[in-house]
Amino acid sequence: MAVCLVAPSVSALSDEERSGARAAANQGVEAFEQQRWADAIELFSRAEAVVHSPVHLSFIAQSERKLGHLVKASELFNRIKREPLQANAPKAQADAVSNASVQLEEIMEQLAYVEIEIKGANARDLTVTTDGIVVPAVLVSVRRPIDPGTHVFKAHGTVGGSVPVAANFKSGERKLIELVIDPRLASGAPPVAPSAAVAESNGTEREPSSLPVNGLQIAGYSALGVGVVGAALGTVFVLGAKSKGDKADQAYEACGGAACPSEDRGYVQSLEDDQARNKTFAAVSFGVGGAAIATGITLLILGGKQKPASAGIQPFLGDRSIGLKGAF
Repeated sequence: MAVCLVAPSVSALSDEERSGARAAANQGVEAFEQQRWADAIELFSRAEAVVHSPVHLSFIAQSERKLGHLVKASELFNRIKREPLQANAPKAQADAVSNASVQLEEIMEQLAYVEIEIKGANARDLTVTTDGIVVPAVLVSVRRPIDPGTHVFKAHGTVGGSVPVAANFKSGERKLIELVIDPRLASGAPPVAPSAAVAESNGTEREPSSLPVNGLQIAGYSALGVGVVGAALGTVFVLGAKSKGDKADQAYEACGGAACPSEDRGYVQSLEDDQARNKTFAAVSFGVGGAAIATGITLLILGGKQKPASAGIQPFLGDRSIGLKGAF
C-alpha cells in the first residue's frame, strides 16, 4: 500500500524525502485502521506535502468524513474525481479516483444547508462569521452547504452588530438564519448614555427620574444582559450534546454493541466527538454567562450606594471573546 501511495517518480525529490513520505503514509494507514482520524489526516497531509497522490487525499477525505467534516470531505472527493491518471497508474490510485464518486454521492445526501440573512444593514459593511470563521460578504445571502451539528452565527462591524445565533442542523436540513443588526453593538461605537430628560406626549419635558442611573448601574445591567446571552447559548449546546449522545447510543446498539464493525464504529465516534464539542461550548457559555451575571449583580449593588457620575458602558462580542468596556 505504501509503495502505491508514493509510486510516482519525482526526480527533484531526494531519497530521504521519498522515504519520509512513504513512512508518513505507512503511519497514516495505521492511524486510519485504528480510527485515529485526526492523526491520519496529519500524517497523510505530511506525505502529500512531499509527494502528491490521490490515495493520500482519499485517506484524508475519508478521515474528515468520519469526524463529521462533510464539507471538507466533499471538496476533497471532488478534487480526487478530477484527478488525471497516467495509463500505467497503480491500481490503488485508480481505485481512489473511482471511489471518490461513490463517497461524494453519499456525502451530498448528508450535508445540511444554510442561508444567512442580514437585517438592518448591508452585509458588505459587516464581518459575518460561522463558528468564528469569516464568511465572504458575497456568500452571505447564498445557500451553502454546512456540516450537520450545532453552529454559531454572528455579525459585527462599525455600523452595528448582532447577538450570536446558535442553530442545530440535521442531515439534509435547510435553514435560514436571520442576524438582526443593532447599532448599539457596533465595533468601536461610543458609549450609550441615558437621556437627560424624557419628552411627554404633549411635547413638554419632565424632570429626570429621582433615582438616576449611574455608571456602575449601567455596567451592571449590561453585564446581566451578557450573562443571559451566555446562559441561553449554554442551554442550546447542552441540548445539542444530549441529542448527539442519544444518537451515538442508538447507533452503537443498532450495530451490535461491542461487536460493532469498524466502519460503523467510525460513525458512532463522530457522534461522540460532536457531543464532546457541544459539552465544551456549553461549559464555556455557562462560565461566561455565570461570571457576567455575578459581575452584574455586584455592580448593581455598588451602584445603588454611589452618586451618579459621568459614565459610559458598552458590551462587546468578539470572535473569541465577550465582555464590557467603558468608564465609570
